[in-house]
This record gives sequence, C-alpha cells and structure tokens, in this order.
Amino acid sequence: MSDIREIITQDQGWIKRIQASLPGYKKYRNCEDLRAADSLLRQDLSTRLEGVEEQVKASRNELSRSMEMDLLNIIGELVNLSHRITEKVRHAQQGYSPWISGDVRIEEAELNRLYEFDLSLFEEIKKLKEEADGLRGSCQTGSSDRRDKIGSLKDSIMAFENIFNGRIRKITEVAQK
Repeated sequence: MSDIREIITQDQGWIKRIQASLPGYKKYRNCEDLRAADSLLRQDLSTRLEGVEEQVKASRNELSRSMEMDLLNIIGELVNLSHRITEKVRHAQQGYSPWISGDVRIEEAELNRLYEFDLSLFEEIKKLKEEADGLRGSCQTGSSDRRDKIGSLKDSIMAFENIFNGRIRKITEVAQK
C-alpha cells in the first residue's frame, strides 16, 4: 500500500504550497495534511472491516437457512460487535492542533505515530477477514466447528477492539501533556 501522506503532499495545489511557505503556517498546513491522510487511511480500514462484517452477516444467513437456532443468537452478537468496531474505526478521533493557540496541541510527530499505528492495523484486519471467511465456509458446509469458529472470531474482534482502544489512549495521553 502506498503511503497516503506522500500522496496528499504531492497533491497540494498552489494555494496549499503558498500556505506551506508562510512562516508559522507551514507546521499547521503539515498537521492538517497528516490528519487528512490518517482520515483516508481509517476510511480504508473501516471499508475492510465492513468486509469482515459482511462475511459474518452471510454466515448468519447460512445459519438461518439451515435453521440453526441455537447459533443465531451467538452470531447475532458477533454481527453487532463487528458493526460496532467498524463504526468506531470510521469515526475515531484524529486529534486537533489549532493554528494560533490552544491548550492541547497535537504535533506532527504525534500525528505521524498515530498514522503508523493505524497503518499497522491492516495486518490485524487481514487476520480477521481470514477468520470470517473460515466461519462462512463452516456455516455453508454445516461443519461441527461452527460454534468454535464463532467464539474464536468474537475473541479476535474483541482483541482488535482492545488494540484500537490503545489508539484512543495514545491521543488522550498526548492531550494530557
């Protein structure tokens, strides 16, 4: 995956280039570009998480067709959990650094660390997708390990949520400095 930060920097129009050349404004402009890059990255992350959510919903539909009523409640919780984490990633805080002043300043270094943290989540989502695909396959074939796969995917999604909550802790730690 290409680095979105570089794409946004290269895609600066003449107004942004003028802004970046003004003393005192360059840092603000760079922070705004980093926030935009992180926002685009999180949109991509949430789109990939939607793929996991869709696989879980498809698994629920398979269980519904085969009248597996004892598993429907469990997988219903998994659908809700996967939707919640998708929305949490999509609407996550990204930090704010005012141009002139402010009590809380999120600097370029923190924004870059936040971007790198978000970038590292792609590997975790890839694992979630593989588990969701496996769950769907088990539901389609009527495999006896469906309950275990549902539990495993639920544990993995909750672990992902804990990792993502670390992102929120990073932002609040910066805000408290």
